[in-house]
Amino acid sequence: MKRLLKFIPAGSVVLAATTFASYALGLLRDRIFAHSFGASRALDAYNAAFLLPDLLFNILIASGIAAAFVPIFTDLFRSDKERAYDYANSVISASIMTMVAAAVLLFVFAESVSVLVAPGFNLEDRILVAKILRILALSPILFGVSNALGAMLIAKRRFLFYGLSPVLYNFGIIGGALLLAPRFGIMGVAAGTVVGAVFHFLIRALDAFASGFRFRAQFKFKTSEFKKTIKLMIPKMFGHPVELAMFWGFTIIASGLGAGAVAITSFARNFQSVPVSLIGITFSTTAFPLMAKAIADHSPEEFKKTLKNSFWLILGGSVLAAVITFFIREPLVRLVLGGGAFSEEAIARTAAMLGVFSLAMPTESLRHLFARAFYATKNTAIPVVLNILGLGIAIGGGYLLSPRFGILSIPIAFSSASFTELIFLMLLLPRRIKKLPSVPQIDTEFDPHQG
Repeated sequence: MKRLLKFIPAGSVVLAATTFASYALGLLRDRIFAHSFGASRALDAYNAAFLLPDLLFNILIASGIAAAFVPIFTDLFRSDKERAYDYANSVISASIMTMVAAAVLLFVFAESVSVLVAPGFNLEDRILVAKILRILALSPILFGVSNALGAMLIAKRRFLFYGLSPVLYNFGIIGGALLLAPRFGIMGVAAGTVVGAVFHFLIRALDAFASGFRFRAQFKFKTSEFKKTIKLMIPKMFGHPVELAMFWGFTIIASGLGAGAVAITSFARNFQSVPVSLIGITFSTTAFPLMAKAIADHSPEEFKKTLKNSFWLILGGSVLAAVITFFIREPLVRLVLGGGAFSEEAIARTAAMLGVFSLAMPTESLRHLFARAFYATKNTAIPVVLNILGLGIAIGGGYLLSPRFGILSIPIAFSSASFTELIFLMLLLPRRIKKLPSVPQIDTEFDPHQG
């Protein structure tokens, strides 16, 4: 056991525990949704409306936070803490300005963009989507700040409150479903989602404050580190939101496959996401600052060691999770979602989708690790190009296969895309590693004494 534990990056156990708690609450949330709304157009409208604020946030903010902030902040914090905090304040200030502008546009044009989210919906359903969109427009502002703070906590390897934030987010959604939905219907769930976003932000803000960070509105957008962030963000602005764009495409496909198809797709994907997040994202997230530090210290061997250890941990855990999920898919879906307004047919369709989705658990989990390996080397272009390739395979495959396989075309196409991306990432990473310096070199771009 001791030999195994030494290969597990510090913080992984904490992050795994909080991730498990978050997804346990996520499954409870889905059970409440299934019992209260079933596979209905109201729940379809909520899931469809949820996509656009998430997409805007991922394109405009999250694209640069994880990929660019951690290695740059790590470089700066090692030599000049004040400059590192100035950089963090500038990133947060830019995030607030960007997301406020995006939220205003989303609020004003909600009815116009609702048709883009779910073109298969009728007019009444699209009006409901627009109403939900206007409430959810507040969330990206909160998540913009929260994600910037979260990236700083990752760089400092403070994982507890970082991991607890999605737990509190789900508490907010569940509270909305239990306390507000009986009176306000699906709009109560939307309000609870915004409350959850407030909780998500507050707990990270408290931990950032405890770590010594103090927010001050700063607009130092001409510094070398901020320019480097923008440079790394540009390709990621196309790549990071690919998954959301992919499921936006899947929503469009599912919206034409009958009532409840969008909700069933969301439920099946949520089940599949649990082991991917618990194993793949957890170990990738804790390995990321270690790989970034190895690059900052000009130590390719330490980089390779961290990558190798994380690879075997993720592969073993995700394969086991995939096998277990495949064989217990129907009783699992029945246990979590069965009863209430969720019919036997809906259970069978969700279980069938989950069975195919489970095939992608190992490949998607490892894809997170290899993408972060590229980010640690300050290369975002290769993962982005491969993300876009995967998007084309997933959406094109889902559309072409839907006449024959119906709703199952979605997980089939998703699994194929995930496998293709992973193969190319694994083939291209060794070339990137060979270009890394093996001895310390002067890096003028991040020299704290640079004028």
